[in-house]
Amino acid sequence: MSDERRFTIVVAASTVPAGADDTVPRFVLDQAIAMAAIDHRIAIHILAPHCPASHGKAWPQTETDDGRVTQHRFRYAWRRWEVLTDHGIMPAIAERPARAMLVPALMVAQFFALWILVRTVRPDVIYAHWFTPQALVARAVSRVTRTPFGFTTHASDIVVWRRFGAMGRHLVRSTTQRASFVSAVSSQTAQKLTAFFDGDAREELLRRMKLIPMGVDVTHHELDSGDRHHVAIIARLVPKKGIDVLLEAWPRVLDRIPNARLTIAGDGPLRSSIAQAALALGPSVAVLGYVAGAAKDRVLADAGVVVQPSVIAADGDSDGLPVGLLEGIAAGRIAVASDASGAQDLLTNGVNGYVVPAGDPQALAHALVLAMNLDGERRNHLLSAARQVAARVAWPHVAAEHVAMIKNDLPATPRAGA
Repeated sequence: MSDERRFTIVVAASTVPAGADDTVPRFVLDQAIAMAAIDHRIAIHILAPHCPASHGKAWPQTETDDGRVTQHRFRYAWRRWEVLTDHGIMPAIAERPARAMLVPALMVAQFFALWILVRTVRPDVIYAHWFTPQALVARAVSRVTRTPFGFTTHASDIVVWRRFGAMGRHLVRSTTQRASFVSAVSSQTAQKLTAFFDGDAREELLRRMKLIPMGVDVTHHELDSGDRHHVAIIARLVPKKGIDVLLEAWPRVLDRIPNARLTIAGDGPLRSSIAQAALALGPSVAVLGYVAGAAKDRVLADAGVVVQPSVIAADGDSDGLPVGLLEGIAAGRIAVASDASGAQDLLTNGVNGYVVPAGDPQALAHALVLAMNLDGERRNHLLSAARQVAARVAWPHVAAEHVAMIKNDLPATPRAGA
């Protein structure tokens, strides 16, 4: 490969924003833009299914001024049914179980769309976000086009295969072993994958798998310390976020700090029930709905503490490493998180934040009170340590790790897609 030949990556993902006003998580798109910024020779094509926000727009569309990041969309059902991937497949199915019937249609449509895209752009590699269904589809397209593939596992995209017994274990093992590279966004996410392996195969996976979180933009977060008695959470309002635990803990916080405030920013299927519970707690709790851009920055600017009380939901869904928490750390906020959030990879309790047992409102309240009552010297010490964490999750650093993983772990084969 000559020095000036482009290195082309096709990214297969299920949840990607269709525009600046889309409320779905941005990390797949932000990662692609950050990876392209690492090297002018990198070109990236993102393939995602249609969602409500993508209808009526022209596709493909370029995402960077130089045209090196391009997003493509594919159809998999009638327009009004294309809601499976809007905010994640598992939450969509949990909200309406009948949507599970759309998964086979999504996988079949994604296979043909990915196959056509690979044949068209002839990439060096297929990079799948989420094992289910993207890594499975990427494996199939890899086989027919002889294009290497790899994947990043996020949160609970692996555990669903435990329900399928030996067949599920075989599918996870064989797909992972055929992947040229594998990464997980946190150690607890990695453990969900390694649990399918034992013996030498497990040791081999531990040797080759990388732990790389998604990143955050830290360039515009030059904020003061905010109101130390104001706690904020920016998250999708779904069971795994543990906001019910936070609301149960809040009266204990008010007993110790009567002027404490809590802001819950986000949208999702639990918004109505959360708003009702917040109303019962009085004016100390505000539920804002979805925030982005300047509105999100205002929430982070005013708060002194960010919280992420994640739990493992009844259906097994769980967080990997929430971007909202990373954004709070990047903004220089004291972070309080549960040990089901993945934050323990970045936070050491009492050193650069606080980590508490998941689902324990008493422990959560105690940590929040500690965070809000820090004196000036101790608070500055934790903030300084948190800023070092933020540097580790800044997109330029994280994207460089992803690019190195993809390039270094590829087999020495000719350009594929023939």
